[in-house]
Amino acid sequence: MKIALCNGGLGNQTFQYIFSRFIELAGGEPCFLDDSAFFIDRPEHNGYELGRVFPHSKPRLLSSAFDSDVWDYMVKKGNIVQQLKDAGEDITLVAETADYSFDGNVVPVQANAFAPWIANCKGNIYYHGYWINRDWLKSEFASTIEEELSFPEVKDSRNRSYLDKIEFTESVAIHVRRGDFLNCGWTVPVEKYREMIVTMQARIPRAHFFIFSDDVQWCRENREAMGLLDTGVTYVEGNMDGNNYIDMQLMSNCKHTILATTSSFSYLAALLNKNANGFVLNATGRQV
Repeated sequence: MKIALCNGGLGNQTFQYIFSRFIELAGGEPCFLDDSAFFIDRPEHNGYELGRVFPHSKPRLLSSAFDSDVWDYMVKKGNIVQQLKDAGEDITLVAETADYSFDGNVVPVQANAFAPWIANCKGNIYYHGYWINRDWLKSEFASTIEEELSFPEVKDSRNRSYLDKIEFTESVAIHVRRGDFLNCGWTVPVEKYREMIVTMQARIPRAHFFIFSDDVQWCRENREAMGLLDTGVTYVEGNMDGNNYIDMQLMSNCKHTILATTSSFSYLAALLNKNANGFVLNATGRQV
């Protein structure tokens, strides 16, 4: 049996899904997503979102492999991979991060590296990590996985209006993530945003910037510090309470992207973007 951890917000969940599909398609064995993190009382962010956001996706959820009473017990006990070992399963943990508790065989791999050989690992394997690397998606299975990651149609008038404006301007998505990133020290300094915006303006003279953020008020207050004028800027608002994914969908339609560098959310939006000639910048100012 192959199992991959699934947790966090939509960006992390989707990269873990992409990884699990690569493992299946390259290795020829089913790979289940350990979705136990979404059965606790207060799951992170909006809980499990894959099936709703990407209706064509094909996740194999580990919860579906057990009777409900057995799964409830496993969730309450926690640490699924350790439980499987304690139950007598010969299982190996392949880990790209060290935030695990397991007393069995562990194979460490480099974080966020593309290591396709692990799809061919034999026996019972639990993959622990986030696997945030474009090459899992841009592999020989790209067309299959990208088709599975198709967003539902945008139907409401407000977001249709945003989408129309994105399509008919030289649109540049700017993702400004604050919220939980403030506590982690992962926010991009306003000076870095200014540098990226100046670089983008030099390349795209008629750029129209679309601001996507969990703190739009901060973006408005720091507009000048970021190097943005009153004109040529649209603040995308209203996609909350489970509809946050629409921001990702709109970003993926923009012609160019400025990333919140450590955010898997905006990185995924850039990877799902179909504009092959677009510029994508991170906080280093280099094209991604």
